Amino acid sequence: MANLRILHDNAADRAVLTASSQVGALGPANLQRDRKSAVLRATGTAQTITATWPAQEVVAYVGLFSTNLTSTARMRVRGYAQPGDAVAVLDTGWTMPCPEAPLGSYPFGEMPLGWNAYKWGGVNTWARGGGSNLVSWFSAVLVRQLVVDVTGIDTPEGYIEMSRLVAGNYFAPEYNASYGASLQLQDTSEAYRTSAGSPKAAVGTTSKKLSINLESLTPPDRARLMHILRECGPIKPLMFSLFPENADPLIEQDHMIYGRVANLEAVATPYYETYSTPLEIEGL
Repeated sequence: MANLRILHDNAADRAVLTASSQVGALGPANLQRDRKSAVLRATGTAQTITATWPAQEVVAYVGLFSTNLTSTARMRVRGYAQPGDAVAVLDTGWTMPCPEAPLGSYPFGEMPLGWNAYKWGGVNTWARGGGSNLVSWFSAVLVRQLVVDVTGIDTPEGYIEMSRLVAGNYFAPEYNASYGASLQLQDTSEAYRTSAGSPKAAVGTTSKKLSINLESLTPPDRARLMHILRECGPIKPLMFSLFPENADPLIEQDHMIYGRVANLEAVATPYYETYSTPLEIEGL
């Protein structure tokens, strides 16, 4: 099992983005904004996003967060050392970036075929937990251009829309988080009763919060984590995956969050050259 991974330096924000199609003002610049309602919307069920940098970037991950795609979506990531190169230094081929639960891994008939950890839907559903995240992991490469192809022929809306592009290299500590990590679904809705006693609810928004404990940080990992905390703090978002490339895609999907650090706890030294700290990530 791979250790947790944190991507705090989103190289996609430094890139010039283009898209094969867009509807009105809903263009690729929205993929660089931390606002779910700002989306790139394609004219159909296929989209190609091209990211180009002035200098080479190290990339080992591409993620598209808050999309309306289903488990039948396909994604291909290609990387080029220089724009215009004919031969790619990276080609993942067509993958399933948001797969359904493996057949036979859960009681047959209790859940519909193709069910997934996400509640699919367009941008109007994202405030209440709708939308899916697409992910692609690969060996780190140096590129100046990334081409991300996405198809979703079964998208109910008849077009593709996505809110955030994350790409770059990640940090993985030598020792994984301790057992006891918790995933909390947060809901700002309020239940109340009217003066006549009728139960009512004021519908709010939902988000995820992941809490872990890093009990065995090595000196290099402590230094790297401190750098991440100093750079991001509670302001700059990062991508956090507790179970990357897990054999059960539902585990990976549930425990992958694009959000902000919700706590800034002390980094303790319980043993000689061993460091520990709790960490909480709250999804946007």
